[in-house]
Amino acid sequence: MTRAKKGPQKDTAPEAMLAPVFKDVLKKAGNMDPKLVQEICIGNVLQPGSGATSSRMGQFLAGIPNTTPLYTVDRMCSSGLQ
Repeated sequence: MTRAKKGPQKDTAPEAMLAPVFKDVLKKAGNMDPKLVQEICIGNVLQPGSGATSSRMGQFLAGIPNTTPLYTVDRMCSSGLQ
């Protein structure tokens, strides 16, 4: 984790960080077919629109189809993620 708008990832879009995470999860699940993912839940802090749009874009960038439902949980304080 880095500081918002100050750390080394300040210019990196959330979906650009999330796509490799999705890909790695699929790989660690035995190279699971992305079409077999049944549901995705993403937690975030203070993202515009609760992070739904950027999370959905990360899903698409990772090759997970648009038929897979995704929802986000937004915390108003990063200390709640500990």
